[in-house]
Amino acid sequence: MDSVTQNRDGIFQWSCRIDKEFHRQSVWKGLLACMLLVVFVLLLFLLMPSTPGQEKTIWPALIPIVTVLVIALPLIFLQYNASDPHEQYIMTDEYIKSGYGKSAIYTNFKETEKFVRTTKFIELTDKHKTNRIYVPADAMEFVCNYIRERLPQQARGNTE
Repeated sequence: MDSVTQNRDGIFQWSCRIDKEFHRQSVWKGLLACMLLVVFVLLLFLLMPSTPGQEKTIWPALIPIVTVLVIALPLIFLQYNASDPHEQYIMTDEYIKSGYGKSAIYTNFKETEKFVRTTKFIELTDKHKTNRIYVPADAMEFVCNYIRERLPQQARGNTE
């Protein structure tokens, strides 16, 4: 669905190809999170005292580490090498959602502090995050105007 369509409830939705390098940057964030989890488990293991009279073994610490690595590394590898990354978008009068499931990013229009439009995407920034929205070229003008009309006056600003 590379075109913006409106369903019966008035909700707009589309899927669009995203910038490969931007996608790869988010994959690196996932890899960093996995590595921090591995370091945390190792530090927790190293700092915990051993039971008196028993030798400390590393096997209990290796179980969660290996689990994270066996699950996360292949997924991260597949994501990093995705040949045609796409993102799904849903837009209502109150917010725009990008992504799938628990990793989706919601941006409430009334809480947006900064609006930036480029030739390839729109960025909406609030106090906590920036949401990059890719739009098919033929719908860019419509989506920009739709979003801009719902933003606070101080956020309506920039076009690059």
